[in-house]
Amino acid sequence: MMRRSRWGALAAATLLATLTACGGGGGSSDQDKDLKVAAAADASSLDPIRGNAGTDHMLLYPIYDTLVSFDSGLEAEPGLAESWEQVSPTELSLTLREGVTFHDGEPLDAEAVKYNLDRAMGEGSNIQADLAAVSEVRVDDEQTVTLVLDHPDASLLLVLADRAGMMVSPKAADEAGGDLSTQPVGAGGWSFVEWRRGDSLKVERFDDYWDTDVDRVAGITFNIIPDPKTRVTSLRSGQQDVAMEVAPSDADSLEGASGVTLDQSPRVNLHQVYLNRASEELGDPQVRRALSLAIDRDVVLKSGYFDRGSVAYGALPDGYWAEPPESVVYEHDPQEAERLLAEAGVSGLSFDMIVNADSQTTRVGEILKEQWAEIGVTVNLIPREIVQATNDYFNDRKAPALLSQWTGRPDPAMTYRLMFSAEGYFNTSDEAVPGIDEALAQADESVEPSERVPGFEAAAEAVYADTPFFPLAFQDSLIGLRDDVQGFESNLLGKPKFLGVSFG
Repeated sequence: MMRRSRWGALAAATLLATLTACGGGGGSSDQDKDLKVAAAADASSLDPIRGNAGTDHMLLYPIYDTLVSFDSGLEAEPGLAESWEQVSPTELSLTLREGVTFHDGEPLDAEAVKYNLDRAMGEGSNIQADLAAVSEVRVDDEQTVTLVLDHPDASLLLVLADRAGMMVSPKAADEAGGDLSTQPVGAGGWSFVEWRRGDSLKVERFDDYWDTDVDRVAGITFNIIPDPKTRVTSLRSGQQDVAMEVAPSDADSLEGASGVTLDQSPRVNLHQVYLNRASEELGDPQVRRALSLAIDRDVVLKSGYFDRGSVAYGALPDGYWAEPPESVVYEHDPQEAERLLAEAGVSGLSFDMIVNADSQTTRVGEILKEQWAEIGVTVNLIPREIVQATNDYFNDRKAPALLSQWTGRPDPAMTYRLMFSAEGYFNTSDEAVPGIDEALAQADESVEPSERVPGFEAAAEAVYADTPFFPLAFQDSLIGLRDDVQGFESNLLGKPKFLGVSFG
């Protein structure tokens, strides 16, 4: 089977187009205009350590700058830390920018960074697994902090470009009793104004932001519009300036419309079925393998995602630097699926699957339901709004399966660790996939990408052998933009930060 797709070539072309379209530090013709963004989902929390949905990031980035940033290709760049040094395999030293303040005027210094990292590793945090290697956060001086590890972790730099690197004001966190879910105070380009759950989030430009050269609109209003057709309609009518997560079924209409453009680019966003391997229904790896072999992924991609993406066999896409090896592939083989079920002594299998209640995910759920019915398996679809679906599955464990997305993380190890390690929040079985820890330890032996590849190949093979999830498709990032929006830059996560955006 030919597995290599156009992902790498399309990524390069997209990044080139994106970089040439980005505006510089100069002013725009209408910097006092608010940017209106149609978002597909609300935030689960505005506290970076307490949220549980990958869709949160886009709403968090404007409020919280991260210690490390990344470019459109997910290469590490300076953020709140202007430089770093890998002192040894178990010591990472960060030098902070001088003069940075939080939105409440408090200084962002080494003590504040230690407070944040200790907080991320502590009770009530959903991202403890991201910092599992850190044994101590040491303040060396006012602008220097060193992370001391008990074992090498090559992903740590880009971990600090994600939730763990989002810095909150220690003073504000203490005053809020440790929970900034509804009153966030960060050090990003915009400060919090108002959050109306399920409706909108408003932020305004922070005048004392450290980067005075980058374009920033006066404010951003994220309007929560779960229905994809409504997002596109409001964009075309001028009610919105940006429409996130354009449905593949609506992409053609935007490509031919006046006044708008469609930004399409590859990303590491995986549409998948999460599985609770500790559940009675899906605890047998042979049963899970059978269900995966019953899926015709080509049909799912064509009928569910209108070919706007690529088929998925693992946690990372073909063409990505940490792609799975050629051995990781699920042929569509319903006869083998039936044989495996019979061998496992399973007949009349029935299980519940929570489904994000948007039209596209529901359609994919129906496709899966039909394909599994062909091998005698019944799935009961339970549609839920995305935040409720996330809570019902990951927190309350109300069903053994969830059809949703993995929105990706800056470093591949984060994806494997969060989904398949015993401590990973997104692993509802609370048991590590056999072999995953050893594979990730191998990937952590070097910070050089080429030397990390064998470890990630071993991780992909360990996951493939256990079938702890059903990868379906890597859907391209599809974002609608009004023609007067300039400097918009996407990235391989499909989660824009809106820095550099202006109106022309």
